[in-house]
Amino acid sequence: MDQAQARALLAGERARLQRLLQAGAGELPAAELGDEVDDADRRTAEETGLAVDELLRARWAALERAEARLAAGSYGRSVRSGQQIPDERLEADPLAELTVQEAADAAVGLVSADHPFEVLADPDITPEEEQASEEDDDEPALEPSPGIHIEPHNQAR
Repeated sequence: MDQAQARALLAGERARLQRLLQAGAGELPAAELGDEVDDADRRTAEETGLAVDELLRARWAALERAEARLAAGSYGRSVRSGQQIPDERLEADPLAELTVQEAADAAVGLVSADHPFEVLADPDITPEEEQASEEDDDEPALEPSPGIHIEPHNQAR
């Protein structure tokens, strides 16, 4: 990707992030959300606002890193391997720092490649810990009924 196209992509991303940040500054005051008895709406809006703000700050930091890479002449190359990041990926996400494969490899253990929205089991949890978390301490263990006892049928007669 040439420098002019990269600058244009990053300028567009900067403008987009600035619009989003300005839009977040115009949120409703907390007193206008929900009613006085049940402030769940206010809490939900507050938590959502904090999460969006955190994502925007992370995106802004990524923008600054991308602009620094552009100035240094390394924009469009993976920060991990130095491999070329395809122009299509940079057009879709001008702040991409890794190739698609590197980003997928970084997510190994978190998601399945075949089912990207399926969260996989935590590899640090032992089977015993997993079983213990699945057991319900409130329910007594099932015991066989005292009145019925079935012996396995012996087929080798």
